[in-house]
Amino acid sequence: MKTKLFFLFLISQLGLGAQYYSVTFKLDMTDYTGSFTTPEVNGTFNGWCGATCHPMADPDGNNIWEVTVDSIQPGNIEYKFAHDNWTGQENLTSGTPCTITAGSFVNRLLNVNSNIVLPVVCWASCNACSGSPTTKNVTFKVDMSDYSGTYTDVAVAGTFNNWCGTCNLLTDPDNDNIYEGIVNMQAAVSTFEFKYLVDNFVDSETLISGDPCTITNSGFTNRVATISGDTAFSQVCWGSCGPCSGTATQGAITFKVDMSEYTGTWTDVNLNGTFNNWCGGCAIMTDADNDSIYELTVTLPLGNIQYKFTVDGWSADEQLTSGDPCTFTDGAFVNRTYDVTANATLPAVCWGSCNTCDGIGLGEFSANDIRFYPNPANDMVNVDLPLALGTEYSVEVMSLDGKVVLRQQGSNNGRAIGINTADLTEGIYILRMITNSTLFSERIRVVHP
Repeated sequence: MKTKLFFLFLISQLGLGAQYYSVTFKLDMTDYTGSFTTPEVNGTFNGWCGATCHPMADPDGNNIWEVTVDSIQPGNIEYKFAHDNWTGQENLTSGTPCTITAGSFVNRLLNVNSNIVLPVVCWASCNACSGSPTTKNVTFKVDMSDYSGTYTDVAVAGTFNNWCGTCNLLTDPDNDNIYEGIVNMQAAVSTFEFKYLVDNFVDSETLISGDPCTITNSGFTNRVATISGDTAFSQVCWGSCGPCSGTATQGAITFKVDMSEYTGTWTDVNLNGTFNNWCGGCAIMTDADNDSIYELTVTLPLGNIQYKFTVDGWSADEQLTSGDPCTFTDGAFVNRTYDVTANATLPAVCWGSCNTCDGIGLGEFSANDIRFYPNPANDMVNVDLPLALGTEYSVEVMSLDGKVVLRQQGSNNGRAIGINTADLTEGIYILRMITNSTLFSERIRVVHP
């Protein structure tokens, strides 16, 4: 019996029986300037698993969150705080005493050798909160009006996010070609380099060394900025230190197709055209409100394009009628055509048709409903447009190769709408009228005495 007791005593003294420990983590969110619901602790001990493993709690509502993690094996662990399943995470400063840096990752480091209740630390800091913000919000803005290529996503990358091409995407909710976004940085960040890019570095800005907003290091020329607190940068033109010239070189075009009368089955509706090399499934349209109208906004260089709608890549494509007013016949191919001159939202056309799915088109109205006159026209063509078809209208007059040669818009007051054709050369044109909810067209002939 004495031998057994001595053996147990020896195990306890050597620590051989202590295989796991518990650690209580405490986080003060008082100085955090963003929005969040639930912080969490992630680390090597839980596979960096997000919100499901160790969410934190604040039962007394003082903004100090904590969680106890049991069964941590002895030795070094790496960890950091995040919130809402990695929606946000700490950006720790490499070299600070509570951290370890491995490649591009900076995490907290802790040696576990007993049950531990850690002191309260501030978000993204090794210390308690000071009462001053530990982060700052920086607003970036880039004007893409003069960008001549095509793209899907615009982002900002720099030393503050390890030049990540997808971490800080910018948005353009009002389709004015000005993309912006807010990046939450540590308060300790003062001077940093950055540049704007598209589609995860498919293209990035080419800046001029020596320009006032740039710095050149090791052959790379980037933007540079020094800030002390929350900052909103003025909008700049892509690849420039100043604003855009004001001369548009591209347009954001919203395409819409109504699939309500399509009789086949599909998973994806696609947009294909000369601008994406008829790529098949690369441009997927969406129907957010489930009304069978699919749409997609694409930024395109100015000029004429050909396009059509397809499903599931090229499993099926529109069969358009040669000679219809929205089409252009290119050899054996009949495609839709459009002349990009500015930002525009195109009407929702029916699959395989130039008109809307409710059948609204020139052929659906009697001569008493809509009239285009005189036709042939000399200096003026008039359109009688019933008020029932909409109060706002726009007109496009296109040559037979799809180039828009005249645009006009206004409010319908029930009287004839006059369209000046005096400056058009003699020939056949397509007059296309778009109202609040309809699109219809007519061929007109212009002759001059």
